[in-house]
Amino acid sequence: MAVDYTPAAGHAPGTGRYVRELVRALVREPEPSLHRLRLVEVGRAPRPMAGPALGLSGPAVRLTPEHTRLRLPRRAVALAARVFPGLERLTGGGCDVFHRAIPGWPPATARAQTLAVSEFPATGGAGAQAFASAVLGADGLIVFSAAAAQRLEQDFGASPSRIIQVPVGADHWQRDLSDALDQRPSRDILVLGSVRHSRRPLDALRAFEALRQRGSSSRLLLVGRPGDAAEEFRAALRASPAAAHVRWIAEPDEALMPRCVAGSKVLLHLTDDEATPVTPLEACRHGLAVVASPTPAFEEALSTSARFVDSQDPSGVAIALEQALEEADDPCVREGWMRNAAPYTWQACARAHLAAWETILREV
Repeated sequence: MAVDYTPAAGHAPGTGRYVRELVRALVREPEPSLHRLRLVEVGRAPRPMAGPALGLSGPAVRLTPEHTRLRLPRRAVALAARVFPGLERLTGGGCDVFHRAIPGWPPATARAQTLAVSEFPATGGAGAQAFASAVLGADGLIVFSAAAAQRLEQDFGASPSRIIQVPVGADHWQRDLSDALDQRPSRDILVLGSVRHSRRPLDALRAFEALRQRGSSSRLLLVGRPGDAAEEFRAALRASPAAAHVRWIAEPDEALMPRCVAGSKVLLHLTDDEATPVTPLEACRHGLAVVASPTPAFEEALSTSARFVDSQDPSGVAIALEQALEEADDPCVREGWMRNAAPYTWQACARAHLAAWETILREV
């Protein structure tokens, strides 16, 4: 079994967290189903998550993975793989399964190749064709919501027999927190994710302004790197009447993320579309109220644990935030949110992956 581990060491959130936490859980399985686990890293990018953050050592680790590292630029690897097909055997050769989180990358050979689909490319975007090719070329497609499975089938022609849904993990920050952080003294509203148009940061700001106008004393904490909406958001924030009550952490420190989440009361998560409910589930895991866009993946996992809103209706979002802040003061309600998120663990995710790989290998 081989896993493309490059994102795990190179990226704190998103795909990096998925790969990192999946492997962390795989090597801790009580009775390892893997006789051998190879972690493949390709490229020369920095590895900010290397070391203890990767969780590959300690008394709970039952399977020691082997590492294959190709310290070459991605372009050089891609070119070499075309000229020297034998290079692909360095990454996946001899393995039953090669598992990717990035469509079509890295080049590898294996008996079966699987791809985790946690997001979709923009329609007509530069990566759409490559994504479609990777989907059709995979022996198995692992998704984290029924909505994602349906989209793969309807929009990309994937066979339903090759799509397997698994639960996403949402308990990674829980292990780093003490019970004392669960007292929630603040009334912070948290927005997570890079400042991109698809994440609706300007709509979040307008809704927060409307909330302040309604007399709320809440603060807005935005944690996310600058994206394609950063300049527009900066300009709007400078002109905002609520600017003094907004804090933007543009260079997130992964070590501080659990405290940002546990120290807030409400997660505001506006988005055009997401294929996994991981972010709102992370919030529910800590007892935060969730106000979110009604994406199919969110509604599927959080039907009773979130308030769904139209991101372009600032007044409506403000009212939902006001109600969520009140609800978050009720311990019984918060316990319900936490119960709903409790099954979404990385150990459950890893076991579902193992079952998926066994199913795929029986059919190839």
